[in-house]
Amino acid sequence: MRRILFREEAEADLRSIIDYYEEVAPASVDRILADIHRSISQLLRFPGLGMAVPDRPFRRLVTIHYHFKIAYRVEQERIEILGIFRYQDREA
Repeated sequence: MRRILFREEAEADLRSIIDYYEEVAPASVDRILADIHRSISQLLRFPGLGMAVPDRPFRRLVTIHYHFKIAYRVEQERIEILGIFRYQDREA
C-alpha cells in the first residue's frame, strides 16, 4: 500500500496557510485543514484523481471547499506531496 510523503516545501506551504488564516480567519483554520487532508487522503485510494499537468512529471488536485491546489507525484510506494497553495497564487 502506498503512503503519503510531504516534501519540505509542502510542509512549509501548509505552515504558511495555517499562519495566514490564523491571522485573517482563525475560525476557518480547522475547516481548511480538513478540506486539504480529506483531498490528500483520497489520493491513497485514487492516485489518478488529480489532473495531469502537461509537460510536468506531476498531477494537480484542487480541494473541494477552499480550492487549494495540491501538486503531487505518484510513485511506486508513495504519493509525494510537492506543494499546497491557494488556487490563485502560483502555477503548478
